[in-house]
Amino acid sequence: MRGLRSWTGLAIGVVAVGLALAAAHGLGLRWDPFDLQGRRLEVARSQAALAEADARLRRAERDGDRIVSRETEAIREFEIEVGRATAAAIQQAREAEDADVPLAPDRVRRLDDHDRELCRHAPALCAGAGAPDPAG
Repeated sequence: MRGLRSWTGLAIGVVAVGLALAAAHGLGLRWDPFDLQGRRLEVARSQAALAEADARLRRAERDGDRIVSRETEAIREFEIEVGRATAAAIQQAREAEDADVPLAPDRVRRLDDHDRELCRHAPALCAGAGAPDPAG
């Protein structure tokens, strides 16, 4: 009988401690000696900050892609317009009444000098042009 009483007392004690812990937990009291809750909270905050930074990066990348796309399209349109204007100027020059009249050597030199000066300021525009005449 004596062994049974000690087991009964122990069981009542365990149930009482369990009920006390459940009541304390229900009241919002937490026992966290290793601060696991705080660690989880810090990890969650770090992950949220990382996710926000990743979202900002993706938005910036998307915006950059849009800007590059618009600029590329603008350059293509500019190239098309320059090509049209050049083709029209070439056609007009060929059909002009003085098209077969040779230019004076001084005028040719001045035009070549002017072309070289323009190409010096905008080399990308002259990249497709033929090499200048070494005699000119």
